Amino acid sequence: MLENIVSILNNKLVTPIYADSLGDLIGEIESTAESATTVEDLVQSIVNISIPLGVLAAVVLLTFAGYNMITSQGNPEKLGEAREVVTNAIIGFGMIVLATAILLLIKNVLDLPTS
Repeated sequence: MLENIVSILNNKLVTPIYADSLGDLIGEIESTAESATTVEDLVQSIVNISIPLGVLAAVVLLTFAGYNMITSQGNPEKLGEAREVVTNAIIGFGMIVLATAILLLIKNVLDLPTS
């Protein structure tokens, strides 16, 4: 199932995504999620998609903030905004790590099967 989602994303992300094709992408992901036979499979597929997306968002925000710091030319307002973006990106990344740790802890405490 995960391979299906990854192949769908790879096929769609290699080509330009337009607004009308975005609905097709969501439909394909929904059909893959509907093919999950258990709740654990569904949750696992959601986690497998959301964690890399969150990490990618953090990297993009840190890159954006770095660019803003470089181009601020010493302007205190722009530097403050860039620092705020860096702080928020780091806090968001920390929340992703913490959420993953909590999920692993719950899985280990309840002895849930690994998929």
